[in-house]
Amino acid sequence: MPKPIIIVTGFGPFVGHEERNASWEAVRLLPDRLLFKNDSYEIRKLEVPVTYEAVDRIVPLIWAGEPSLVVHVGVHGGISTINLEHCSYTTGYCKPDFANRCLPCDKITLHGKEASSSCEQCPALTTNLDIERISQELNLEANTKCCCSTEVGNYLCGYIYLKSLDVDPDRTLFVHVPNIGKPYTSEETKATLYRLIEKCLDDLAASRKLV
Repeated sequence: MPKPIIIVTGFGPFVGHEERNASWEAVRLLPDRLLFKNDSYEIRKLEVPVTYEAVDRIVPLIWAGEPSLVVHVGVHGGISTINLEHCSYTTGYCKPDFANRCLPCDKITLHGKEASSSCEQCPALTTNLDIERISQELNLEANTKCCCSTEVGNYLCGYIYLKSLDVDPDRTLFVHVPNIGKPYTSEETKATLYRLIEKCLDDLAASRKLV
């Protein structure tokens, strides 16, 4: 049974983002609680090291707490929008992490859901949240531009997303944010993330998946 807990993760430093990671800078500004339909949700914010070992350790701990929603956030230096990612792929994880370690195999073994080929041509897991609608609503309400994407990548962003989707695709989302000031401040990104969380809870409530 899901509990009134929302987990939001950002990543720590890595190559090209050694001083600060835009994802964590925005996530850490989120409040500790969110009121939704008269229910109070605790927002737990976690900074995840950019290593496969850390993801393997942290993702099971996240889901052991039975959260109502998990939102992973990462930085993408090549975008100027806030991207809601549809899916994560099961192959192609060849790049060394920030500890200069690689996975033993570039294909990820899934333990929960079966991967499908519905997302592009590569087997993938897909979120069940209605991110098309959520993105459209955010663009009407927020001062930032949101897009839907199928390019989460085959690095730690894709890896943590795949691991969480394998546990529960109903309650998992990954969001890519641009570098700080290109064009949004951390405060602006944080505000959009907060509204995004509300929209995700709306979606879960509409489908009767929110307790």
